[in-house]
Amino acid sequence: MSITLAMLALASASAPVFEDCRIGDPAAGPRIAAECTTLTVPENPAKPDGRQIELRIARLGAMTGEPQPNPLVFLAGGPGQSAIESFPGVAPAFGEVRRHRDILLVDQRGTGGSNPLECAELEEPASESLEVDLDKAKQAAAECVASLDADVRYYTTLDAVRDLEAVRAALGEQAFALYGISYGTRVALEYLRRHPEHVEAVILDGVTVPGEALGPEIATDAQRALELMFDRCAESETCSKHFPDLQEQFDALRARLERAPLTVNVRDPFTGKRTEVTLSWPRAAMLLRMYSYAPESVALLPLMLQLAASGDWKAFAGNLLAMERQAEKLLYIGMHNSVVCSEDAPFFPAAAPETGTADTPYLGTMTTDLIRAMCTVWPTRELPDDFPTPVISDKPVLLLSGEADPVTPPENAAEVASHLSNSRHLVAPGQGHGIAWRGCAPELMAEFLQEKDPAALDAECLQALEAAPFFIDRNGPTP
Repeated sequence: MSITLAMLALASASAPVFEDCRIGDPAAGPRIAAECTTLTVPENPAKPDGRQIELRIARLGAMTGEPQPNPLVFLAGGPGQSAIESFPGVAPAFGEVRRHRDILLVDQRGTGGSNPLECAELEEPASESLEVDLDKAKQAAAECVASLDADVRYYTTLDAVRDLEAVRAALGEQAFALYGISYGTRVALEYLRRHPEHVEAVILDGVTVPGEALGPEIATDAQRALELMFDRCAESETCSKHFPDLQEQFDALRARLERAPLTVNVRDPFTGKRTEVTLSWPRAAMLLRMYSYAPESVALLPLMLQLAASGDWKAFAGNLLAMERQAEKLLYIGMHNSVVCSEDAPFFPAAAPETGTADTPYLGTMTTDLIRAMCTVWPTRELPDDFPTPVISDKPVLLLSGEADPVTPPENAAEVASHLSNSRHLVAPGQGHGIAWRGCAPELMAEFLQEKDPAALDAECLQALEAAPFFIDRNGPTP
């Protein structure tokens, strides 16, 4: 991709001025000191003199001495997460990197402080609907588009890549090192494809495959993670002793909630007040999926299933409330829709898989059904022909996977690595989605960025990781 006249103008202008700030989620979570600035860019790249939007940028300076060249850019997941709001929660994972290198955070357009596409109609927790109401989702999406002060066609991965290149030019940086997690790996790979001369090295954590739509494989990957949990419990003497009928209990729970929802009276984990929770199968399935992301929450699942099988649904309902509250502001759903409706939904299979059989993944088609419904009214634009093709590069790339990742399994990274001639794929035993903060991964990332030789990494230390032990009762695992 050639540098446009707008980019040249940015490069020749004075560099943005950074000022002290504190970053993080304004509603909750840690906040850390940084330097912040903004950069103005055209919303529609074909109209450089048209509507302008601001990108919010934060920089965390190197801790020791003069920083090495080429800051590390943190690319958040989702799609729809703010890099600036989410980074403080994982900042310790980058402590070693930051010793000698600046870290740069750019809120992708449509998130955080970069013209956020917020849609209250679509950001209600799942509790607002007992079932997947496709007509309601379609109507809410249409109302959201109408309410936004934005041309939502220009909030895609390609726009994020163009913005990132504009930031690089404006800051006068020769190149970037890139860290992407989950959806952020798509942005990192697309930047590598289009601006290889400005890439020093890349770390991909929880890898998405170019050309593979996010959606159709969600149910299959979630089912795989659940079955890995069943297998691990069966192979554990302690777990199998306390939960000998785990698969049967899961099947009974699913059958019970598919017949009809039930109402559970619990204390709200945030307010302490008693409240009623209507527990339907879609809500229970979403809890199982989200709790499969991290080994610490996977460790709770056998006990939760057993309690529910015995008629005690309080643990399920309480954890559901906690999960939904935490997820309410996790994504900027307008930006999420702009990405998936242009880049993923057009590539969904024409026919939905058969449902209602014994082999049907427990999530069924609820995720893809919702995306299809919303995308029927969401404005989109066509992608370039090369967008769904593999990214081929000889730049140094480190790929990280969790063995039990329920959304970006290790085979994703293996497929991507097959087109990257100077890459290394590491799989962390027993881990879920995202491993940058696990075990010795922070040290491995820092060494990789320092030496840029993935083959030379001594990654044996990563094999010391293992899944969290299962809770056998409310007091926790066996001592």
